[in-house]
Amino acid sequence: MPFKLTGDQIKAINDIKTDLNSDIAMRRIVVGDVGSGKTIVILASMVIAYPYKSILMAPTSILAEQLYHEAIKFLPQHYKIGLVTQKSSKKIILDGFDILIGTSALIHKDLLETQLIIVDEQHRFGTRERTLLENLTSREDRRPHFIQLSATPIPRTQAMINSTFLKVSIIEEMPFKKNIKTLLIRSKDFDNLIDKINSELEKNHQVIIVYPLVEKSEKIKYQSLEETENWWRTKFQEGVYVTHGGDKNKDIVLMEFKEKGRILLSTTVVEVGISLPRLTIIVIVGAEKLGLATLHQLRGRVSRTGLDGFCYLYTKSVDLKALERLNKFSSTINGFDIASMDLKNRKGGDIIRGEKQSGDTFKWFNMSEDEDIINNIISRYYK
Repeated sequence: MPFKLTGDQIKAINDIKTDLNSDIAMRRIVVGDVGSGKTIVILASMVIAYPYKSILMAPTSILAEQLYHEAIKFLPQHYKIGLVTQKSSKKIILDGFDILIGTSALIHKDLLETQLIIVDEQHRFGTRERTLLENLTSREDRRPHFIQLSATPIPRTQAMINSTFLKVSIIEEMPFKKNIKTLLIRSKDFDNLIDKINSELEKNHQVIIVYPLVEKSEKIKYQSLEETENWWRTKFQEGVYVTHGGDKNKDIVLMEFKEKGRILLSTTVVEVGISLPRLTIIVIVGAEKLGLATLHQLRGRVSRTGLDGFCYLYTKSVDLKALERLNKFSSTINGFDIASMDLKNRKGGDIIRGEKQSGDTFKWFNMSEDEDIINNIISRYYK
């Protein structure tokens, strides 16, 4: 390896090694912020599982391709690694590969011989998709080991962690210090924001502006991507790129922006995916409309290589509860703390059947507020 692993990475890998050597199928989540090195933990788990087969599912084609190239780079050369996306060959089957990396297109493959399933950015998949993938790889006498990875677990997953339905490995150590300032801004701060953007562009850094909608809406009081595109192009002229979830060429746009771009106008489609080493500013328009997990993922796009990063939360809201939520979010960059906040805000969901990702779980018990009661019971009866 061209770098040294952190203590938390080594501990997570050892946790997984213990699980893989057990006769009981593991269910583990690895929680670590963007840039904490979860990818190496993924690849290490595949090495431990070898010669048994592994599957890695990612939420987007561009992220799947990025992980595929990382696997080619770091794993032993004799490993047979396949890539499965909507664009890849329909003839790909697991038999010819030790490892398959892909999107939800994997669900349509014959995966019965899989021993290890890994789901990256688990909050981007529904319970149905994750369960379907697991069921496709299960027989009556055997279930695969199952690892999920996330920077901010959804409330249901957080509740499952707290209730011990899931084992958890936490990667808090960073390979480098991540310095990101999160600032709440309003319309009066726009001129200062433009000055800051100009300052970062002069350093050959990059900027992303995230909008809540693509087209104009009478119901939402924020400008859309289409309404503002011309202003940004006129103001900054060269190096302005635009994409969104409905853009068929978004992967191409993101790759071009990585190499040549200065400013990217987008929607939350950039929440996960391509690594942008020069990105130092992200502006999130209508921040109060997004969940904390999404805000944290978007903020995690900046400062990927140790540069000073800036996340601007632009809001017009006067709702005190919404503003308090944003202020609490601004006070920490710890993904696990943010997941706990999300659990308190959105409740734990249905942790037994998985039919609800958030909302009330039990009638007389709250997973986020009554944690001390559970810890007290555990300490008394399960010493």
